[in-house]
Amino acid sequence: MSKSSAPSTGGLYDDKTQCPILHVFRRIGGKWKLPILWHLADQETVRYNELKRSVRGVTNMMLTKCLRELEDFGLVIRKQYNEVPPRVEYSLTERGKKLLPALGELYAWGREQLDFEKDAGILDAAGCACQSGAAQPFD
Repeated sequence: MSKSSAPSTGGLYDDKTQCPILHVFRRIGGKWKLPILWHLADQETVRYNELKRSVRGVTNMMLTKCLRELEDFGLVIRKQYNEVPPRVEYSLTERGKKLLPALGELYAWGREQLDFEKDAGILDAAGCACQSGAAQPFD
């Protein structure tokens, strides 16, 4: 796999650069999108408030913004039920589900790094919500 591509007149991080890694990070990068995808992968469908509780620290505005972007990118499906009170459910699309093996690899690598840093005395941190006793969504 080559890291270089056709020469570009713009900078490495401009919007015209055709780099697959940069393209992915434009779609799923940021503080909240990966945790959102992670929690959506755990169940077939997730209601908004359940997702809000699962992704600790996210505001309603940021959760809504990220979900809309993930929907626009074709990774998440939003299903709204016309009832009172309103009910909205989110789930991964087939394209979104194709991310699960990569998320699994990132999780495993991150787990190794946390363990290494903890053993080396570099890190003293509490566990996160994705470390529940349940199997991971890609197992």
